[in-house]
Amino acid sequence: MLNPVKKRLNLRRLSAAVLIAAFASTAAPAGADVLGDLAAKAAKGAEVVWYESSPEEQIDAVLATFNKRYPKVRVKFVRVVGGNEFASRAVQEMQARGYTGDVLTGGADHIWQLNERDILARVNWAEIGIPKRLAPTDFTVATSASIYVLLWNTNKVKDSEAPKSWEEVLDPKWTGRMGSWVRASAFAELASAWGAEKAEAALKRFIELKPFLFKSTFPLAQQVAAGEVDVAIGFYHTAQPPIRAGAPLKFRALDPTPMHTIYTSISKTSRNPDGAKLLLAWLSSPEGAKAYEDATSRGTHLLEGTKAAALIKGKNATEFPIEESGVLGELNEKFNKMLAGVGQAR
Repeated sequence: MLNPVKKRLNLRRLSAAVLIAAFASTAAPAGADVLGDLAAKAAKGAEVVWYESSPEEQIDAVLATFNKRYPKVRVKFVRVVGGNEFASRAVQEMQARGYTGDVLTGGADHIWQLNERDILARVNWAEIGIPKRLAPTDFTVATSASIYVLLWNTNKVKDSEAPKSWEEVLDPKWTGRMGSWVRASAFAELASAWGAEKAEAALKRFIELKPFLFKSTFPLAQQVAAGEVDVAIGFYHTAQPPIRAGAPLKFRALDPTPMHTIYTSISKTSRNPDGAKLLLAWLSSPEGAKAYEDATSRGTHLLEGTKAAALIKGKNATEFPIEESGVLGELNEKFNKMLAGVGQAR
C-alpha cells in the first residue's frame, strides 16, 4: 500500500465537490469581435507551431477546417509521439534556444511537468470563450480524451458473452484469450474511483489471465480484429480504424470508465500568442471539437454533443485530476512493473 497515494486520494475526494462546482459553471462564448481581433493580430504574426501526437493526415484535416474559418492564420503541425518525448523535447528546446512550440498537446502528467518548469503561459480562458469545465487551471485546457473500452472479436466471442463489467473481465475463462497495452494505466486510473488497494487487487487478477501485451494499442486493436486475441482492454480511438475497415470488432465502455484527458497549453515564449489563443479557443468550440474528434476519434467527454460524451453517458468516468499527476505517476510505475511480469510485449 502506498501511503502517499492513500493520503492524496483522501485529498482528491475532498476537492471533488469543488471541481464539480467549477465544471458546472461555463464561460459565455467569446464575441465575434474578440476572436476576430485575435485572428487579425494572429495573421500578422509568425506561424503557430503545434506539437501533437496524431498522424499528420489527421491533423491536416483538422487544420483544413480551422483555415476555412481563419484562412489567414498559419499553423505548422509537428508530430511528437510519446508523452516522454513531448515533455523532454519542450524542456530541451527551452534550455537550448529559449522557446519551444507555441501550442502543446499532451497528457496530464507531462503538461504538469512543463508547468512546474514554468514553461506554460497563464491565460484567462474565459476572455476567449473557453468554458470553465474545460479549463481546470489557468495554464491548460482539456481538448480531448483517450477512453478505455473493452474490445472483442465478434467471430470469436458472441456479443452476449463479451464482458459487461470489470468483474466479468476478470473471469478466469478469459485466461490466454485477453489482450492489453503493456502499460497498466487503466487500473491506475481505476484507483481514482476504487482506491489503490482495490485497483491493485483487480490488476493481480488480470495478470492471472496471462494477457497478451502490446507496445501500442493500435496493433492491439488490429490483433483483436484479426482474431489473434479474443478480447482486450484498449482505447476507443485506436479501435476505430479497423472498425471503419469492416473488421469483426466491437467495443463497449465499462463502468467505471477509466480515461486519460488530453490537455493543450500555450508556451509562455510563444512567438504568436494571439494565434495560439485563437487555435485553442477554436479547438474548444463545438466546431473545432467536432473537427478534431472526426479526424482523430479522440473527443472530449466534457462537451455535450461529442461522441466521447455519448460513449460514457450514464457511466462513472474516472481519472486522477491533473493536480494529482504525481499520485498517478506512482501508481503507474508500480502497476506497470507488475504487468511487465507477464512477459515480453509484442
